[in-house]
Amino acid sequence: MTTHTIRYVASVAVALAGVGIAHQVTASGGEVASGTIVALPGAATVGLEPAGHVHMIRLPADGGRTRVVVHVTGLAPDASYPVHVHNGPCSGTPAGGGHYQHTVGGAVDAVNEIWPVVHTNSEGVGLGIATHDHFARGDARSLIIHYPQNTAIRVACADLG
Repeated sequence: MTTHTIRYVASVAVALAGVGIAHQVTASGGEVASGTIVALPGAATVGLEPAGHVHMIRLPADGGRTRVVVHVTGLAPDASYPVHVHNGPCSGTPAGGGHYQHTVGGAVDAVNEIWPVVHTNSEGVGLGIATHDHFARGDARSLIIHYPQNTAIRVACADLG
């Protein structure tokens, strides 16, 4: 798959997210799952109002590749937020379930899990990107943004298609 094709697939996801649609699109053998970031109850306890969107692009060629792109506003300025793809829906208890793992029961790290850490600017606007050399399975269902000072606090969630 060429860079041009990847950009096209990502553009489709961005266009869908821009109108608030969480939807999955198939293009050139790849899949794009998009979701809208919504605040969880933990956000209010730490004074945050997160909003934004996430796109997970899965490409099956050459053994698979997955890229997750997160854009979020309403976070604290100049901070780094732990972000993980999770295996449950945002409506679950806890929201998002547990971390998605490529090898279930394997290492808890940025190689076996998908961690698009979000870095915010002085306005509290953040971007996170993670790319992995595997095709994420269907149980990669949501994305959770954790509070940096206490990762047990889940501040935002997005269901992925």
